[in-house]
Amino acid sequence: MFVTYLTFALPFATWVMVTYLRGLPLEIEEAARIDGARPATVLLRIVLPLSWPGIVVAAIFSFLQGWNDVLFSSVMTSPSSRTAAVALSVLSSTQDTGAVPVYGRMMAASLVCAAPVVLLNLVFQRYLVGGLTAGGIK
Repeated sequence: MFVTYLTFALPFATWVMVTYLRGLPLEIEEAARIDGARPATVLLRIVLPLSWPGIVVAAIFSFLQGWNDVLFSSVMTSPSSRTAAVALSVLSSTQDTGAVPVYGRMMAASLVCAAPVVLLNLVFQRYLVGGLTAGGIK
Protein backbone atom coordinates (compact mmCIF):
# COMPACT_ATOMS: atom_id res chain seq x y z
CA MET A 1 0.00 0.00 0.00
CA PHE A 2 2.83 2.37 0.87
CA VAL A 3 4.46 2.01 -2.54
CA THR A 4 1.12 2.42 -4.31
CA TYR A 5 0.30 5.64 -2.50
CA LEU A 6 3.85 6.88 -2.97
CA THR A 7 3.67 6.43 -6.75
CA PHE A 8 0.64 8.70 -6.91
CA ALA A 9 1.61 11.24 -4.25
CA LEU A 10 5.25 11.80 -5.23
CA PRO A 11 4.64 13.30 -8.70
CA PHE A 12 1.94 15.60 -7.34
CA ALA A 13 4.11 16.70 -4.42
CA THR A 14 7.03 17.29 -6.79
CA TRP A 15 4.85 19.41 -9.05
CA VAL A 16 3.59 21.47 -6.09
CA MET A 17 7.08 21.99 -4.70
CA VAL A 18 8.65 22.92 -8.04
CA THR A 19 5.90 25.47 -8.63
CA TYR A 20 6.31 26.86 -5.11
CA LEU A 21 10.12 27.01 -5.24
CA ARG A 22 10.06 28.84 -8.56
CA GLY A 23 8.12 31.60 -6.83
CA LEU A 24 10.80 32.20 -4.19
CA PRO A 25 12.98 35.23 -4.90
CA LEU A 26 16.51 34.36 -6.01
CA GLU A 27 17.85 37.59 -4.55
CA ILE A 28 17.66 36.14 -1.03
CA GLU A 29 19.84 33.18 -2.01
CA GLU A 30 22.26 35.45 -3.85
CA ALA A 31 22.56 37.73 -0.82
CA ALA A 32 23.37 34.72 1.38
CA ARG A 33 26.04 33.56 -1.09
CA ILE A 34 27.55 37.04 -1.17
CA ASP A 35 27.66 36.98 2.63
CA GLY A 36 29.73 33.79 2.41
CA ALA A 37 27.13 31.07 3.02
CA ARG A 38 27.86 27.66 1.58
CA PRO A 39 25.25 25.91 -0.61
CA ALA A 40 24.19 23.62 2.23
CA THR A 41 23.77 26.60 4.55
CA VAL A 42 21.69 28.41 1.93
CA LEU A 43 19.50 25.35 1.58
CA LEU A 44 19.04 24.69 5.29
CA ARG A 45 18.82 28.25 6.61
CA ILE A 46 17.17 30.14 3.77
CA VAL A 47 15.35 27.91 1.28
CA LEU A 48 13.94 25.35 3.72
CA PRO A 49 12.33 27.87 6.13
CA LEU A 50 10.86 29.79 3.20
CA SER A 51 9.45 26.63 1.63
CA TRP A 52 7.57 25.34 4.72
CA PRO A 53 4.15 26.45 3.39
CA GLY A 54 4.73 24.54 0.14
CA ILE A 55 5.98 21.47 2.01
CA VAL A 56 2.94 21.48 4.28
CA VAL A 57 0.53 21.86 1.36
CA ALA A 58 2.18 18.99 -0.52
CA ALA A 59 2.18 16.80 2.60
CA ILE A 60 -1.47 17.47 3.43
CA PHE A 61 -2.65 16.83 -0.11
CA SER A 62 -0.60 13.64 -0.28
CA PHE A 63 -2.02 12.51 3.07
CA LEU A 64 -5.57 13.24 1.92
CA GLN A 65 -5.03 11.33 -1.29
CA GLY A 66 -4.07 8.22 0.67
CA TRP A 67 -6.63 8.76 3.43
CA ASN A 68 -9.57 9.01 1.03
CA ASP A 69 -8.54 6.23 -1.34
CA VAL A 70 -11.04 3.39 -1.62
CA LEU A 71 -10.15 1.76 -4.93
CA PHE A 72 -6.63 0.49 -4.26
CA SER A 73 -7.13 -0.13 -0.57
CA SER A 74 -10.26 -2.23 -1.13
CA VAL A 75 -8.39 -4.43 -3.60
CA MET A 76 -5.07 -4.66 -1.75
CA THR A 77 -6.21 -5.13 1.87
CA SER A 78 -7.81 -8.01 3.70
CA PRO A 79 -10.92 -7.67 5.87
CA SER A 80 -8.73 -7.71 8.98
CA SER A 81 -6.58 -4.76 7.84
CA ARG A 82 -8.95 -2.35 6.11
CA THR A 83 -8.34 1.35 5.84
CA ALA A 84 -10.81 3.82 7.29
CA ALA A 85 -12.33 4.69 3.91
CA VAL A 86 -12.92 1.03 3.02
CA ALA A 87 -14.39 0.28 6.43
CA LEU A 88 -16.72 3.24 6.03
CA SER A 89 -17.87 2.10 2.59
CA VAL A 90 -18.48 -1.43 3.90
CA LEU A 91 -20.38 -0.03 6.87
CA SER A 92 -22.60 2.05 4.60
CA SER A 93 -23.64 -1.04 2.65
CA THR A 94 -24.46 -3.26 5.64
CA GLN A 95 -27.82 -3.43 7.31
CA ASP A 96 -28.97 -4.80 10.65
CA THR A 97 -32.53 -5.54 9.61
CA GLY A 98 -34.33 -4.47 6.51
CA ALA A 99 -33.03 -2.66 3.47
CA VAL A 100 -32.15 0.69 5.07
CA PRO A 101 -28.53 1.21 6.20
CA VAL A 102 -27.91 2.05 9.84
CA TYR A 103 -27.44 5.79 9.48
CA GLY A 104 -26.52 6.43 13.12
CA ARG A 105 -23.48 4.16 13.00
CA MET A 106 -22.54 5.39 9.55
CA MET A 107 -22.59 9.05 10.64
CA ALA A 108 -20.61 8.30 13.81
CA ALA A 109 -17.99 6.44 11.76
CA SER A 110 -17.90 9.31 9.26
CA LEU A 111 -17.25 11.76 12.08
CA VAL A 112 -14.42 9.60 13.43
CA CYS A 113 -12.90 9.30 9.93
CA ALA A 114 -13.17 13.05 9.30
CA ALA A 115 -11.70 14.11 12.66
CA PRO A 116 -7.99 13.57 11.77
CA VAL A 117 -8.39 15.54 8.54
CA VAL A 118 -10.11 18.44 10.30
CA LEU A 119 -7.50 18.50 13.08
CA LEU A 120 -4.67 18.37 10.54
CA ASN A 121 -6.13 21.33 8.66
CA LEU A 122 -6.68 23.31 11.85
CA VAL A 123 -3.12 22.75 13.04
CA PHE A 124 -1.52 23.67 9.71
CA GLN A 125 -4.02 26.31 8.59
CA ARG A 126 -1.42 29.09 8.72
CA TYR A 127 0.87 27.21 6.35
CA LEU A 128 -1.98 26.12 4.09
CA VAL A 129 -3.16 29.64 3.45
CA GLY A 130 0.36 30.85 2.74
CA GLY A 131 1.19 27.89 0.52
CA LEU A 132 -1.98 27.97 -1.51
CA THR A 133 -1.97 31.72 -2.13
CA ALA A 134 1.74 31.96 -2.95
CA GLY A 135 1.33 30.19 -6.27
CA GLY A 136 -1.37 32.60 -7.42
CA ILE A 137 0.85 35.71 -7.47
CA LYS A 138 2.95 36.23 -10.54
